[in-house]
Amino acid sequence: MPSPWENDVLAHAGPALLTKPHPKILEVGGGSRTYVYVEGAEYTALDISKEQLDKNRYASEKILGDAQTVDYGGRVFDACVFWDVLEHVESPKSALSKAANTLSPGGVVVVKGPISTSIKGMVTTMTPRWVHIMFYRLVLKQPNAGKPGYAPFPVEHSVDASHSEIAATLRQLGMEVVFVGEYISTHVDALRKRMPPLYWLYESTGFVIRLISGHKRGGRKTEFVIIAKNSH
Repeated sequence: MPSPWENDVLAHAGPALLTKPHPKILEVGGGSRTYVYVEGAEYTALDISKEQLDKNRYASEKILGDAQTVDYGGRVFDACVFWDVLEHVESPKSALSKAANTLSPGGVVVVKGPISTSIKGMVTTMTPRWVHIMFYRLVLKQPNAGKPGYAPFPVEHSVDASHSEIAATLRQLGMEVVFVGEYISTHVDALRKRMPPLYWLYESTGFVIRLISGHKRGGRKTEFVIIAKNSH
């Protein structure tokens, strides 16, 4: 069943894709599934991890490379998708710029990522990777978490990965931001169902942080989606 943010992506990015018989979609950090499914689309997956690309079954072309420095050659795409990717790179601006240069007229960029000032984002920033791995294994029931090619991947915590900075970067690249949405992660729901005491600690901590910060930090919404359209 599609998540609320997947439905919003299709609603706002769909017009740029559904009118074409075989739209070309670039998935930056393409894993084992796509979050922007369009029937008849031709997918290209870029990833720095060979293990991730080996698990990919939907892409017709796979590129092993770094999103910040990759040369896409003469490739042209109708959509470039960054799904939980930019928080893992040192220079989100470089990755966005490289992909944006491949867009067809009217093409779209879709970015989904964590809200860094949310309680989940703050916990992720303040805790080491082994804590993230244990969460995936114990709460999300993913026994391979942390192994090569499996999430969670190291997070860079670049300030350029915040949704305000990403939106600003896309505008600087000459794009029109047509949609911004905020959501609560399914990870939070999994924590509530499987570890209620830890969930209530999580919620109460967030409540205190919101009070202290004047609601500038510790928000309950944990994920964002930004969609921008190539206006050239």
